[in-house]
Amino acid sequence: MLMAMALLCFACEKTPADQGNDDNVIPEPEFDPVAGWAMPEFDGDVESFAAPEPPFEYSVEYEYDDTAFPNPERGSYSPMEYHFRGGTIPEPYSLEYLSIARKGNCTLHYLGVYLCDYLESDIPQEALDVLRVHFEREREAGMKVVLRHAYSWDMSWPVQEPELKWILRHIEQLGPVWREYADVIYVVQAGFFGAWGEWHTTTHITTPQQSAEIVKAILDNLPESRMVALRTPAHKRKVLENIYGRKFTNADSITVSTAFDGSYNSRLAGHSDCIFANSTDGGTFQSLNDRKLWRGEGNYVSLGGESCFMGDNSYCGCKYSNEHLRKLHWSYLSNHPKIVESWKTGKCNDDLDSRIGYRLVFNGAAFTGRFASGEELLMKLCLTNYGFASFINERKIELILMNDDDSSEKYVFVSEKDPRDWKGCHHYEYDEKIILPSSLKSGERYTLYMNLPDISENLHDDPAYSVRIASKGVWDEGTGYNRIAGFVAE
Repeated sequence: MLMAMALLCFACEKTPADQGNDDNVIPEPEFDPVAGWAMPEFDGDVESFAAPEPPFEYSVEYEYDDTAFPNPERGSYSPMEYHFRGGTIPEPYSLEYLSIARKGNCTLHYLGVYLCDYLESDIPQEALDVLRVHFEREREAGMKVVLRHAYSWDMSWPVQEPELKWILRHIEQLGPVWREYADVIYVVQAGFFGAWGEWHTTTHITTPQQSAEIVKAILDNLPESRMVALRTPAHKRKVLENIYGRKFTNADSITVSTAFDGSYNSRLAGHSDCIFANSTDGGTFQSLNDRKLWRGEGNYVSLGGESCFMGDNSYCGCKYSNEHLRKLHWSYLSNHPKIVESWKTGKCNDDLDSRIGYRLVFNGAAFTGRFASGEELLMKLCLTNYGFASFINERKIELILMNDDDSSEKYVFVSEKDPRDWKGCHHYEYDEKIILPSSLKSGERYTLYMNLPDISENLHDDPAYSVRIASKGVWDEGTGYNRIAGFVAE
């Protein structure tokens, strides 16, 4: 049995690494119209799967689940907007409306908030209350938002936007709302100036110093746990140069040692509003260094946005899309209908859609020790992140042991390991040692689960915010737990 598990882990072999310049094409993997892209596409091998020695020996195998299902903080998003203009305060979206998206396996809303009436005034309390009600309902609906604030919804000149002092004042007013509802904010797109808040076609905000001041204010008014996405890699360099007062170099890029450390650098993510448009993603990339920056930092920050269709399939075919999303570690995407049609024609839509963001898979697990009161149980779990990206916001790994006949007998072990280390398109061995509780009941059956809940106290116990593993038969919809194995206590 253990040998079978070893073979199961090794079935995912590494594709030859890119050679030469950064834009060399990854060899096209084997493609099956039903099964999707073959596993050998992945970037990392499990080096070994040597199970611990007896006295106790037990192993489990799992089967991949290729069906579509909702998972938090990843994938496609459903757009919606509030327009505060003409003296009108819009009604908050209903809970029923916000709940529709999950039926299509979507867990993110793009929320555009247009503060059109407040170019030279405070945001009134009534408008802030609309946002509070909205976020409360997002919690109930099991959703999160990609949030952007702006003042102009078209490119009519002069573009409608306030002077810097009013933008900073509005950020100050919005800060308490963001902090109160940070649990349902996935990422904040910088926004606030230019047409649609996209930082182009601007009226009052015209210098890098001004844009840096806005970004710093957003970062300072958000909890450190949340990131701010900038439209291009070049914008990140300029913003940090003005915040830190020195040139941004490649050595300043986020690494495993600086990721998630709460610094401004570690919290500046990216969003492209024109991926697949052309070779530069609609001006997102202006140099090879731009590509290198996002490809490296996509392991640690959220990269996402929306696609553009420019009349042909040159940059949105199945092969190119797979390589592009994979290299950038893409976390979320609003995809143009024409590109969806192209992917469906190429028979890759279901596979690519399921892999935007993370998609964790159990391959096999092995255990040694004695399943008895006070004994030590060693677990080795072979898992794969089949998705393009990893977790961006913090989560804890909880191993939960529950009596099959009495759910009140439940033991929770919180791992010291960080699941954000499980990068896209890689395989991992996850090792854990559990000291079994002395209160185990001899002869009774127990199940060991993995729970990957939201870190927020508000959402921790809501199954809608727990991560589902893409392996057949493991998901418990009522609890949000993923079954690893069953045991009978000695």
